[in-house]
Amino acid sequence: MQNFQDTIIVKQKNTVKKSDSTWISKSYSYHWIAGKDTLNFVIYLTEYKRSGEFCLDIHHKEPILFSAVLEKIKACLPLIEEDFDMSKLVSLYFMKPIYYLDLSTKLSSEYEQEFGRKSVDFREFNQFLLKSNLTPEFNNLLVLLNKKVRMYGFEKFHIIEKKHYEHYLPNVDFTDYPEFSVNAHIGMGMSLENK
Repeated sequence: MQNFQDTIIVKQKNTVKKSDSTWISKSYSYHWIAGKDTLNFVIYLTEYKRSGEFCLDIHHKEPILFSAVLEKIKACLPLIEEDFDMSKLVSLYFMKPIYYLDLSTKLSSEYEQEFGRKSVDFREFNQFLLKSNLTPEFNNLLVLLNKKVRMYGFEKFHIIEKKHYEHYLPNVDFTDYPEFSVNAHIGMGMSLENK
């Protein structure tokens, strides 16, 4: 457990289902809590038996700034290092870009400059992300782990128009959001490599 003013991070060991125990060696979650309330943010870590590699998976129900997510990961690293070999971190997964106003705005602007609003294939989109401002943001965090971004992945990538955002995030004020956002069916992940 780690204190940050009135917020604490609580580590929880997750039970690995019997059906998953053949390929998962351990799983932990890190919850942000203020008082008696669980805040809108959880980091899940899952380690794979065969390789000892693990992935970091971000979950939240409400929108949050992407810059805040990166700061929360940074704050959690000392706790994670107690149970995981950071050299074995191979991927990070995040919610869809529309969950992050700052990320959605930047990516949409850069995407529109390069492609307009047309859809592109996975390879083009991966190259776009590698050249985007997203990569230096990630690498500023990953340099602490002696890692860098190698590739990105979106499952079922497509463009979503602003009028459809409510389908994903009901009861959110989208006034400041861009007119369209890059989107993915499950979420965004990236693979990492040691520097």
